[in-house]
Amino acid sequence: MEVDKKAMNKIKKGLRIFLVITVISVITILAVTVKKETFASLKQVSPLFLTLTLAVCLFRMFLECLRLQTLTWAFGNPINLKSSAEFTIGGYFLSLTPFGAGGLPMQIYILRRESFSFGESGAVIALRGITSLIAFAFGIPILISSRAIFDGAGIRILSGYLITIYAIFLILFVLVMLRTDRVEYQLLRFSKFLVRHRKEKLANWINKLCDELERFKFGFKKCWRKGKYKLILTIFISVVSLFFYILIAPLLFKGLGVSAPIMKTAIIQLILTFVLMFAPTPGASGIAEGAGFALFRSICMKQELLGIYVVLWRFFTYYIGVIIGGLIILKMLVSKKTPNT
Repeated sequence: MEVDKKAMNKIKKGLRIFLVITVISVITILAVTVKKETFASLKQVSPLFLTLTLAVCLFRMFLECLRLQTLTWAFGNPINLKSSAEFTIGGYFLSLTPFGAGGLPMQIYILRRESFSFGESGAVIALRGITSLIAFAFGIPILISSRAIFDGAGIRILSGYLITIYAIFLILFVLVMLRTDRVEYQLLRFSKFLVRHRKEKLANWINKLCDELERFKFGFKKCWRKGKYKLILTIFISVVSLFFYILIAPLLFKGLGVSAPIMKTAIIQLILTFVLMFAPTPGASGIAEGAGFALFRSICMKQELLGIYVVLWRFFTYYIGVIIGGLIILKMLVSKKTPNT
């Protein structure tokens, strides 16, 4: 299996950093929150709701696999569930690099193996991200309502920033869609300016961005021409997947026997979902645990269970994906190394 060794080394390094930061974060949070009252409160745990939380988590992973299958179907070349799981769930493990960039070569390899061209592979990956962004638009009304629901200024300010950032992304997306050639021309001009001022690395990054824009334009046109209704179906599945992802946090509170406002919990989960996309640490380790602790603290009625809640929240929203994804990637690598008999 020909996968970039540098990318694999980055993933290995990211895994080590992820484990160290995660262990330190978990120990710190539990040390600060676990008290005598914690053990008494754990008696009120609901196995039913914890099981339901796990079921929702796994079903959401299935929806993510189905989303990729539907998207590739829109390109006229639907991949099977096995390849989709390698790409999607394996992507949790492959995201153990800063900003989750290390898994890109492996994901391109998987699509190339399924007879996608290099340009089509880039377009599939780009459109997968765009459909996630479109799905997030359905959460904007919830973020707007948070300004009236939350009393504290922190959540309201944060939601305001996120709405602004999303609006900028939306404007850029529209510009790229309607004026792709013009955007590329201006970026290339800026790249030449950077080269003249000896900023070659940034110039190279912009040139690569232009290549990605070209692939995205090509892929989107092909996708829309061959399967516009399948692309719309992909967006619908993305919205449903996001709904189930947001549902994990309120269900987990129920599972621990904690009474927490469902709407506020969902808003915090939605905010964290967007914020953690830009976390620079591998798998958002440390940042996710700290942000979750800070935000969920305002609505957790049993502070003695807050640390356990945050750890379990990370388990259901991310750790479990890393574990399953790691096993999938390991099986994938071993099966390629095993000689045919």
